Amino acid sequence: MDEKYIIPSVDQAAKILQLLSRVQHRHKTFGEICDTLGIPKTTCLRLLRTLSMHGLVWYDQKRHTYSLGPALVVLGARAEEALDYLQLARDTVSRIAEETGLTTVAAQRLRRNRLTYVAKADSHGEVHVTVSLGQQFPIDRGSFGKCFCAYMDDNDLKDVAAARYSPEFLDELADIRRKGFAVSREEQVKGINGVAAPVFDSSGQVLLAVACLGIAQELTTERMTDCAHVLVEHTQRLTREIGGSAPEMEPGTAGS
Repeated sequence: MDEKYIIPSVDQAAKILQLLSRVQHRHKTFGEICDTLGIPKTTCLRLLRTLSMHGLVWYDQKRHTYSLGPALVVLGARAEEALDYLQLARDTVSRIAEETGLTTVAAQRLRRNRLTYVAKADSHGEVHVTVSLGQQFPIDRGSFGKCFCAYMDDNDLKDVAAARYSPEFLDELADIRRKGFAVSREEQVKGINGVAAPVFDSSGQVLLAVACLGIAQELTTERMTDCAHVLVEHTQRLTREIGGSAPEMEPGTAGS
């Protein structure tokens, strides 16, 4: 995006909301917000007071911390109503979790290099993986991240996954495109394995990645293969339901 069209104060306000949306930063003091984002104190104070006035940020007078405000609950509900595919994604995630017995999630691109969970269905097993909606993570990590990376053009991939860009990583992405799913073994969190498949929009871009997550001892290589078949079946159906289609891979696509 051309930076000449960016309004600095709006950009800074958005960064404050994004910071407070992250699990580890859900309650932050004024000083912590300034230091983390590098926003001048006078500017930050004005932004926080403006956001508070609109209910977008909540100030806890006892703890002297800021968190996301109640107005965002309404905005989130309205956004959810407008994004029809989210309900279809929830239904798909629930069906996959029921079939596999594993915690199942749908992840979407939040920013250029970040993903977030937008839907989840927890396993009912005694020991299982738990996640939080809105939790963010790098786009080049985990089975879900690799689903996005596999369908990027080479320039985008170099930009968002520079640390992993290598012949080995490109070969893995090419394999994901051939098979239609990605796997990860304790890449994102130690002791946790995952397998994921992409959902495409009408332009052939990856809209969502749906993943099954499990304890490494439980989600073995053999079971990952079984889960992959379930995921691919359901994500292909979801792609059709939202009017999407898998892309025709062109020369110059990541890993080609």
